Amino acid sequence: MNPPQWPGQPPGQPGFPPPPAVPPAPPPAPPMGAPPMGMPPMPGGPGFPPPRRGGGGVFVPLLIIGVVVVMAVVGVIGFIVLRDDDSGNDPVVLPSYSRPAYTPPTATTTNPLPTTTRRTTSDPASLLSPTIETARGNTFTRAGTRTESCITRANPKLLSTLRTYPCVGTMSSAVYANPSKQIMTVISIAKFSGPSAANGVSNVTNLSGWPKLLTPSEASRLPQPRANPAYWTRTWTRGSNVVWAQSYWSHGGPTGGRTGSVFSTAGELGVEVTNTMLFTN
Repeated sequence: MNPPQWPGQPPGQPGFPPPPAVPPAPPPAPPMGAPPMGMPPMPGGPGFPPPRRGGGGVFVPLLIIGVVVVMAVVGVIGFIVLRDDDSGNDPVVLPSYSRPAYTPPTATTTNPLPTTTRRTTSDPASLLSPTIETARGNTFTRAGTRTESCITRANPKLLSTLRTYPCVGTMSSAVYANPSKQIMTVISIAKFSGPSAANGVSNVTNLSGWPKLLTPSEASRLPQPRANPAYWTRTWTRGSNVVWAQSYWSHGGPTGGRTGSVFSTAGELGVEVTNTMLFTN
């Protein structure tokens, strides 16, 4: 029979102290990569370290670049081969240019304008020749001449102007018939002290200042016009000389306007004589 237990004695065998306490064994260390104690594990299963990266990751890009380079080289070589084939079958011809040879211009000949055979001169005797051929091809025949002082030959209006611009020498005049003998033209020439005086005398023509009208001589056997026939008077200057041309119908009829035959005939013969005259001061 066992004795009663002592108060406060832990349960066990009676009268013997309890065996010494053995410290508990430490818990096993968590595996590498596992979360610390008390924390939930990372998703994806138990933690294992990732495998080490070897040289395989660098080799792949290098392999791709190498393939691209090889393909580019092959393409260039193929392009060159094709170009060589094309150049043999279809050559490229560049345009060529040549400078035209210079050819000097050749002289051309034209028909000359009709000219008179008389020489240029300021001598009234040579200018008022028996016949005068104009640039138009018309030949005028002389039907009388007169050489007098300017005062005797001038009408009243021209006479007043000669007091300011006197003549140098005499006035030479001649009557000419056109080829049809229907129009008479009186050519008168007078010389003055200079071109200014000649212009002053010529301008008086606009004020009805001119030489007295002459008619054909009896020796010409041309019909005489009636008294005081109508006529046109035109003037030109050449240096110190004044040339008058006075035209009228041989029968003495009306002369017509500036577009008529009388006015045109005076201009034709007057211009011919003026152009023949040598320019002198």
